[in-house]
Amino acid sequence: HLARRRARATDLPPLPFPHRRSLSVMAALLLCASQSSASVDYGDAVAASFGDGSAADDLWFGLATAPAHAENQLNDTWLEFASRGGVHAWRNTPRAAERLHFWTDPEVDIKLAADTGVSVYRLGVDWGRLVPDCSLDRETPCGVQQWEVLDRYIEIIKSVRSHGMRVMLSLFHHSFPRWGVTWGRAETPRGAAAGEMFTHPRSVEHFVAFARDVIERFAPLVDFWVTFNEPVVFSMLTHCMGIWPPGPAVTNPYARLNCMTNPKTGALLAQNNMIRAHRQIYALIRANELAAQLPLAPVGVAHLIMDSRPFAVGFDSASTLFIDLYSKYYFIDQLKETLDFCGINYYGLEIVTGIGPGLAPKEVEYSGSGRGISPTGLVSLLEAYQARYGTDPKARFMRGDGYGFVVTENGIADSQDLLRPAYLLEHLLALRAAQRRGIRVRGYTFWTASDNWEWADGYCPKFGLAAVNRSDPLLRRVPRDSYHLFTKVVRSRRVTVAQRHAAWRRVTTAAANGEMKEVCRSGDALGSLDTPDRWPVLGGTTLPDGRVVDWRYDDAKVESPGAEDTAIVTDFIEHSMALSSATGFDPAAAVVSALAGFGHEFVGRPPPPPTLPGGGGGQDTAAVLASVLDALDAMQRRPLPPPPPPPPLSHPRVRCGLCWRGSGRATGVGGVCMALQSVHRRFIHLHAPAD
Repeated sequence: HLARRRARATDLPPLPFPHRRSLSVMAALLLCASQSSASVDYGDAVAASFGDGSAADDLWFGLATAPAHAENQLNDTWLEFASRGGVHAWRNTPRAAERLHFWTDPEVDIKLAADTGVSVYRLGVDWGRLVPDCSLDRETPCGVQQWEVLDRYIEIIKSVRSHGMRVMLSLFHHSFPRWGVTWGRAETPRGAAAGEMFTHPRSVEHFVAFARDVIERFAPLVDFWVTFNEPVVFSMLTHCMGIWPPGPAVTNPYARLNCMTNPKTGALLAQNNMIRAHRQIYALIRANELAAQLPLAPVGVAHLIMDSRPFAVGFDSASTLFIDLYSKYYFIDQLKETLDFCGINYYGLEIVTGIGPGLAPKEVEYSGSGRGISPTGLVSLLEAYQARYGTDPKARFMRGDGYGFVVTENGIADSQDLLRPAYLLEHLLALRAAQRRGIRVRGYTFWTASDNWEWADGYCPKFGLAAVNRSDPLLRRVPRDSYHLFTKVVRSRRVTVAQRHAAWRRVTTAAANGEMKEVCRSGDALGSLDTPDRWPVLGGTTLPDGRVVDWRYDDAKVESPGAEDTAIVTDFIEHSMALSSATGFDPAAAVVSALAGFGHEFVGRPPPPPTLPGGGGGQDTAAVLASVLDALDAMQRRPLPPPPPPPPLSHPRVRCGLCWRGSGRATGVGGVCMALQSVHRRFIHLHAPAD
């Protein structure tokens, strides 16, 4: 805390990592040695080996793509959104609408992937291409309408298999059909596109009808099923942020929070409908396989998780905890009985400030898409998932007959290929370390083979192992150094010490020479740019406070599950109490009470929350939080009277039984529960009738 306060008193940015420590002298010497390792002969020393591929748990390698990224001749919502100005780096890109010609000439990218030696290729089918004419209000569910399109997809899948790769098929990858959205609507207190896409009550029936037809035709050709890609991200960026189609951008923070927390609308409603759809599709896949006497193909979702860190202590810490609990576990919790594998999309570190992302470019190494690089964070997150689900008999993917974890996406935007080699190797070392810790990670899927259209960021971020010459009518691919490195690793099934040191030396040499990297993230940490900005490469540099920027995987920095949650809650409660002492009003208590209102509404458990100052009973987040802020503004400073003795734990308003299951008193959710009980006691006293 003192270090962070000192940082805020100088020109230095606050430290976003409460757990980080300065490097020891020995670690610094080792780092210096690694930077001057050009003359060292490492021979055939191996940093990580992944077996020979014959054992069931040996890690397999894959590459991934998706229809909206790669398919040409696709008149989808993303094309419409781009034509309306919703996509950056699109109008200034040659042949933007052509994407990667994957529909008419898929062989280019399929062969590019196969030549690396990967054994799994992840691709998808576009719902709108197969079902172009429907309406969410139509009572009869719309199944596949374009059967010749279905046949074309079968040809593409057969081509993948003919190159010796297994097929991982995504049914939904961020592209809702055009008939499910309305363009030009204004922002509302419920966010964007309220009542549309997966917030519509009939969306589940339509999606399941489409999936049924795909499953019946594709089942013999598919080795892995992904029902939904990043459902939390999709629901958040479409409904709560409005920066994905159809828009508009949601600027009201109350509307954003209402969209996130109100189960009757917005992101939570969409996620709950996707959960219902997944369960039905899982049953359809199993029924079809049993009827046709097919092998059981593992079914999962591709769930995005980030290594989230607060920009500063206090509110940012509380916001980080809220975002973590909201985005990491809820969707998996609801599906764990119907997940054969838990797919993890992991790109790196996210700084949280306020109720959204922030940036710390002076001390965090960012990729071209504006994501902090943190291979160690991947293992910390896998440890957290292992702790949460490892002994849960309902978590199918963790059982003996389950498939475990699969990294369904991992990659980096890096147009100059300065950081990608080290990024790739360090994440593979992280996965090997996770396996040594007893975590069943079965597959690693890199995103992606070729530079492509990256959602609302357009063509600015370059994620491909191969560059694409968009001035060429054939969109010719130019493999980068990282493509050849990936190929060597996949074919040898190992990472050598020499490869690791050479990749890191590439980073530190660029930093020492003052080279700049291209970054497409805008200053608000949320939007993108039409042309990239240029930021310094940081790897191996020394910060003003003496720390060395070293983002390589470090087993000693892997965090124990629950410790960070406890620290975050402690920070938030301490700051909340300090404000309470100074002003006589406790914002933590008010917000907890507001959220309790939604818990009561959603779960249906008495008693209802107490009325907040300024009115409101917890039924509408926007109104509740507005009343809280109004009360804060109107509250005069007055000394806080001494609190009464705390009520017993059996008090009906502080009962927290569900939180305690499987949690220690001082760690994890148990620690959160204790903190919330303390807050609630103060809230009861603060708003007692005599007050």
